[in-house]
Amino acid sequence: MEIDIKTLVLLCFIVSLVNNCLMLIVWRSYKSFYQGLLVLLIGLLLQTIGSLLVSQRGMIPDLLSIVLSNVLIICGALFILNGLERFFLQQSRRIYNYVLMSVFSVAMIYFTLVNHNLSARIICISIITILIYGQISCFLLRSLRPNFRPIARFTALIALACSVISLLRIIKLVLFPVHSSDLFNSGIVDTIFMIAYLCLSIMLTVGFMLMVSLRSLGEVQTEKDKYIKTFHSSPYAIILTKVSDGKIYEVNDGFVRITGYQPKEVIGRTAPEIGLWVSEDDQTAILNAAIRGDDVCERETKFRIKSGEIITCLISAKIINASNEECVVTSASDITEINRIKEQLENIALHDTLTGLPNRHLFFDRARIAFANATREKNKVAVISLDVDSLKFINDHWGHVAGDQVLISIGDRLSALLRKGDTISRFGGDEFVILLTGIMQAADVRIITQKILESLSVESEIAGNMIKVTVSLGIALYPDNGNEIDTLVNKSDKALYAVKTHGRNGFKFFDELE
Repeated sequence: MEIDIKTLVLLCFIVSLVNNCLMLIVWRSYKSFYQGLLVLLIGLLLQTIGSLLVSQRGMIPDLLSIVLSNVLIICGALFILNGLERFFLQQSRRIYNYVLMSVFSVAMIYFTLVNHNLSARIICISIITILIYGQISCFLLRSLRPNFRPIARFTALIALACSVISLLRIIKLVLFPVHSSDLFNSGIVDTIFMIAYLCLSIMLTVGFMLMVSLRSLGEVQTEKDKYIKTFHSSPYAIILTKVSDGKIYEVNDGFVRITGYQPKEVIGRTAPEIGLWVSEDDQTAILNAAIRGDDVCERETKFRIKSGEIITCLISAKIINASNEECVVTSASDITEINRIKEQLENIALHDTLTGLPNRHLFFDRARIAFANATREKNKVAVISLDVDSLKFINDHWGHVAGDQVLISIGDRLSALLRKGDTISRFGGDEFVILLTGIMQAADVRIITQKILESLSVESEIAGNMIKVTVSLGIALYPDNGNEIDTLVNKSDKALYAVKTHGRNGFKFFDELE
């Protein structure tokens, strides 16, 4: 049996060496991601060195081949325990293990150099093996967080098996002590135990590799789940389109909510086939920009949704790799309602709330544009100030509702009378200002102004009462009376007040003032 046990010891060393090589590969691949792998590698390395020293028994001193070798093997087990704690992020201080190692070392020295007793040494080794591998199995089976337990179960069972084998070995030695003091001549039963330990060492390394693989796969699956949840919970419509053929690869729940299309209606089809983009030129430009690597962020475009309604969206696009397929990921946020509210706010900011006519701010903007056009086309612009005669009398006799109706009626009549290119604005109260463009001479303004007077003086029913309204107007011309809108408005106001002073219900040019 001597040669068989020596062969097993040498085989243990070779297997340990292979285990180290495998663990080295795992460490190099995952050292940036997981803690504890280097500690596990050191633990296996210590056990490999211990196996090498055991194989040299009889050729080197017993202090090395028996004491140091077994101390290194047990130290390796402690490193494995610490490495597993680090790997699973639950490191703890186990000070009692240092005491165990000290007692074990003293016992090994005593039963090797003082009282040479093979059975006692084996019992000491088996006891500390039970204690350490028992801690490993207990830690992996009971102390781990629930999400880690499934991936550590195989390794825990191997560690538990090591403890059980060691316990059986103690029972065997108690019942059938070894009479030889030479390990290589200890009998067939010890050979069987060594074969069991050899198999368990291989399976333990497999367990380490399995733990790393399962944890990595679990984290990949977790990230995938996060991506899927993020993808589908996004409030934006997200579309994955293959670059190769332009077919839609995937859409999210936001796309379904915004467009009304179900995934089965669009996946495998191109956007032009669906008629999603109102402008195919917009689609081509955005996709080409994304493919070139240009920044495509919040470009405004229009989509045609399933109901046929046109919506306005902000589009962002980027190239990604999905399942080894180059795709363009396009996200679209529906800003149709935002634009509608924005237009309403702009309309409120630039228009009179009562009549809906442009207010002072919009009037001044249009005036600057009109003056620039008049300069380029060498014609004139008329600025007409209009004031309602006796609006206070109407308010006092028929109420403010009637007065408001008068102002609304004046705005409607002026809008129906004048051209679309002209501007009618209400500055406040009973004050209106009109901007007439494309005027060649003052006579043209006289004709239009006379029509205004005639149109507004027609009696109409207001709040159940027949009311006749008259107005007074003052006129200033660009560029004859000035180049600035403020100047022209002031001059038209002066002409207006001149009309009011001399009887109202008429008009006057600024140039006609004395």
